Amino acid sequence: MKTNAYPLLFKEADVQQFVRAVGDQNPIYLSLTGAHMYGYKTIPLPPTMPMIAYKLIETPWKLQHPIIHRKQQCESHHVMYINQPYQGFIILKDQFRRHNLTFINQTLQIYDSSGILCFSGTSHLIAGDLFENN
Repeated sequence: MKTNAYPLLFKEADVQQFVRAVGDQNPIYLSLTGAHMYGYKTIPLPPTMPMIAYKLIETPWKLQHPIIHRKQQCESHHVMYINQPYQGFIILKDQFRRHNLTFINQTLQIYDSSGILCFSGTSHLIAGDLFENN
């Protein structure tokens, strides 16, 4: 199962909020000047920040509680920048039931406007059950 593609645009304020939340003081995220000092064309996204797109994309499935987040894997394929258009979607795969629980792997993929994969992030979850939205 796969979601529709959603347009994504990360803004400077989003990066500022994210780095404050995680306590990252790297100057490349704090200002355009800091980014330029380290050779970036503009402010890049922190490597795990694209995972916030999970909350922006509506899935055609619902997970029943309890939901346990077992582990997460993130891979940055290309540097992502603020104010650049991206498209993302989530793929549900590797689901199976064991002992009245559903084990799920779902992967977020984000592509740039040229169709190049920039980010993939897989969440390994355990849920009470999985239902398709009607």
